[in-house]
Amino acid sequence: MDIIHDDIFMTIRSPNPLEETMERISGVIKARLLNPGDRLPPERELAARLGVSRSTLRVALQNLVEAGWLEVRRGRHGGSFVARWPDLPGPRRVPEILTRHSSDLPALLDYRRAIESAASGFAAERALPVEIMELEALAKATQYHEADHERTRAADTRFHIGVARAAHSPLLMHALMQISEVMSEVIDTMIYHSPDVLKNAAEYHQRIVEAIRIHDAETARRLMLEHVIATESVIYSMIPESARCNDPRWVQRSYGPNTVN
Repeated sequence: MDIIHDDIFMTIRSPNPLEETMERISGVIKARLLNPGDRLPPERELAARLGVSRSTLRVALQNLVEAGWLEVRRGRHGGSFVARWPDLPGPRRVPEILTRHSSDLPALLDYRRAIESAASGFAAERALPVEIMELEALAKATQYHEADHERTRAADTRFHIGVARAAHSPLLMHALMQISEVMSEVIDTMIYHSPDVLKNAAEYHQRIVEAIRIHDAETARRLMLEHVIATESVIYSMIPESARCNDPRWVQRSYGPNTVN
């Protein structure tokens, strides 16, 4: 069972704390930052981390149980446990998913470029030895496993969150958590792309960690930006032309034929 880091549950600031609490917890699960069977922190502790009342948290947890994301176990070792990960979308659903998200993606991808490259640079400057060791293990775990798409998908998100954690910048970490949660369904669709794309991503992860290990901030920033743009180009190639041909934001970010690795 993985260690649950304190920083994946951040204080909620929203006029609708119940809805935001549900989205925050389910988002962490959908991004696969927790494993099926992992126990959430105790109610008192989790409510304090999220900055909501225990009554609000209880309603949110019950709603997530009813939605199938959590299960409650009674007894001495009881609590709220992750019930499942989201199902990876079948190949036939990919066009529908990408069309649904296409209007929001350009702005989100711009945001991701800025956040992830900055986090990598700061990680190269600030990462502690133990964090570098963790990043090395996370990068190794992202190596493509054809027989285990779920494992590959979960490892990818955890690597990117690990880089942000090593940056020691809470606001950057918060931003990347938001990106991971919002983009989780879109990134899920990439698991069906060419194995070469997934292997290329794993190679970038290894190179980024090496730059962080030797404290080369400029190289870490550049490599992460290249990696993010390569991911964008794959997403772009899968979005139906009808969903992007009349949107100038997509036209302005068209990718050359050599960008998709």
